[in-house]
Amino acid sequence: MTTKKQTFKPDYNALMGFVVAAFGLVYLIMTSMMKRSALGDPLAPLYFPIALGSLLVVFGVIQVMRSDIKKSIESLKNLKHMNVQDQKINGMIGYTCVSGIVYALIFEHAGFVISTLLFMLSMLSLTNKKQHKTNVIVSVVFSLGIYLLFTRALGIPLPKMPFVGF
Repeated sequence: MTTKKQTFKPDYNALMGFVVAAFGLVYLIMTSMMKRSALGDPLAPLYFPIALGSLLVVFGVIQVMRSDIKKSIESLKNLKHMNVQDQKINGMIGYTCVSGIVYALIFEHAGFVISTLLFMLSMLSLTNKKQHKTNVIVSVVFSLGIYLLFTRALGIPLPKMPFVGF
């Protein structure tokens, strides 16, 4: 009779519920600081963001209540014992999250083209490590193409690059 070694299956559901609820709460707070509309109903531009933030909080709390908090804590404790492949995947996820946060922080200051170019370049470099020229070309063409599509063809303004008039 052979006994199989049971592997530990991580469960981050409670943690993810907490993160989603916290993000929703921050989103609601930021929504409350938005400018009110000068024309028509002053709250009209806030209806969707308020609904979205509220749903994030509600669904995050539901996720926490439905999950096994002890199992999530145990999963966090076992992070240091994971195999190399899982460490690599978690590193890629962390890198993507940090890149997204940096993108959001520099978006208004650097403009759409520069911030999107840097974000695309970082993501392509993560997944397509040895194709530097291709990564740069795709990032530049995508960023400029989307910028021109939105600003020229669709008439939707995007944050401009600093020191450049287009």
